[in-house]
Amino acid sequence: MLSREGVAFTARNVNEDDRAYDELIARGFRTVPVTVIGERAIRGFDPAAIRAALAELGPNRPVQS
Repeated sequence: MLSREGVAFTARNVNEDDRAYDELIARGFRTVPVTVIGERAIRGFDPAAIRAALAELGPNRPVQS
């Protein structure tokens, strides 16, 4: 969805990246996907929540998935 919308993002694989896994746990999550937009973390695939978070951030939006 992010690619289709032209949003730059960084994908992190918790199975291959221990730091990404530790950050996931520190945020209180134990399952993926989690999309982090700014300081907001969205659990699961929720297009409406992702679009709302992107709109709140404006054009300079750091996204991790």
